[in-house]
Order: sequence, then structure tokens, then C-alpha cells
Amino acid sequence: MASPAAVASQGGLGRAWDVVWRARRLVERNILVYRHQWIVILSGVAEPIFYLIGIGMGLGGLVRTVALPDGRAISYTAYVAPALLATAAMNGAVFETIFNVFFKLNFRKTYDGILATPMGI
Repeated sequence: MASPAAVASQGGLGRAWDVVWRARRLVERNILVYRHQWIVILSGVAEPIFYLIGIGMGLGGLVRTVALPDGRAISYTAYVAPALLATAAMNGAVFETIFNVFFKLNFRKTYDGILATPMGI
């Protein structure tokens, strides 16, 4: 890390790059952690696909088409796909912010590790 006098002489841009450089260390640490939790990333990708197969194509076989307000008819799968993607995004966000934070805070002690990580290397 640069000395405070050197950073001050660089102005606002120097301070901004110093913050970016320190944040890079945290990103590297998160990449190392998620390398061992690949199933979480895989499930986030697979979840909307399973929803689309189950609801879109399964229930879509019974519904067939949906009439839009302008009179056009589209398949049920095309009608429900955006909602399923939004639902999957919401489920991922809720999981990450509620359960994942609780688990990392109380059991994995991830946040204790982040607090102990030197950011000014």
C-alpha cells in the first residue's frame, strides 16, 4: 500500500485506485471460497431450467396457448418463461441475503475471516 503522503499527492484518482486495489483482494478471496462451492452456482443456473420444464412445458401441455390483450395468441411456455426467470432471480437473491448470510455468519465464520484479512498488502 502506498504511503499516505504519496496517495495524497496523487489526488482523488490515486485514492480511488487505492480503494479499487484493496477491493480486488476481497474479490480474489471470494473466488477462492466459491471455487469449493460450485454446486451453489450450478443450482442457480439449473433452477430456472427445471421450472421451465416442469411448469412451462408440463402445465403448458394442458393450457396450450394464452390470448394476449391485443388478441394475439402465444404458447404458454413463452408466456410464463419471463415470470419463471424473475422468480428464479428472486429466489437466488433471497437465498443469498437471508440463509447464506446467516450460515456464513454463524457456522462458516466467513465474515470473521474477511475481517481478519489484511486489505493493505
